[in-house]
Amino acid sequence: MPSIRNVAAPYWAEFIGTLLLTLVGLGVTAQNLTNATTSKTEALNSSLAWGLAITLGIWTSEHVSGGHINPAVTLSRAIFSGFPATRVLGYLLAQTLGAFTGALLVWANFGAALGDLPNGKGLHPAALAFITTGDTWTGLVGEITASFIFVLAVFAITDNTSTAKSIAPLAVGLAFTATSLGVSSPLGLAVNPARDLGPRVFAALAYGFDVFAHGSFYFWVPLVGPLAGGAAGAFVYEWLVRRDAAYHALEEGAAH
Repeated sequence: MPSIRNVAAPYWAEFIGTLLLTLVGLGVTAQNLTNATTSKTEALNSSLAWGLAITLGIWTSEHVSGGHINPAVTLSRAIFSGFPATRVLGYLLAQTLGAFTGALLVWANFGAALGDLPNGKGLHPAALAFITTGDTWTGLVGEITASFIFVLAVFAITDNTSTAKSIAPLAVGLAFTATSLGVSSPLGLAVNPARDLGPRVFAALAYGFDVFAHGSFYFWVPLVGPLAGGAAGAFVYEWLVRRDAAYHALEEGAAH
């Protein structure tokens, strides 16, 4: 009979993996905000850093939990890949708490520098180290598009027949970097609901609850967009690519 530790292990892995993802990714965002010399390279170093952060998070958690570290991946796995529905809520909670804790550690490291940013009326500029924001329509289209590409790539890379499966954490990280450079930057998209919600809750506690009203209540965009785009990407791979690939593999094997 499994112990409590055995049962809890996948959730701890998702918590720690998402914590590392957020700690590294938001750390670079905080550096960009507080270091004027990075403005010209911000899009590149941010995209590379978030990709490497994802690689680190997956390497840490993959062998225990599958290395989802993203609610959009978890939900897509549950719908299309047979991931147990009974684990979904626990994974989402663990991911969000991990992202919140990652934001707390970033604040512990950069809080003083962020606090020195010029502050006028409205949202404290330091909050931008933790949340995503922008035009609602543009952001929603961007979140759906970027999440579609990213989750489709995740499904393709982690397929048992994929040649990239042996280096999946690195390949997934590179897929995110490519997606970020092509779609995300300079919009600052989340492509991960936990990455925005956990740090946004932390930012609300640290800098005020304006983070939820900011940008015409933009907070719902990085929640809904990645879930919708991720599910669409998973559908395209599972129903329009993978099934045909399996058929052609069988046909090729029969020919030989």
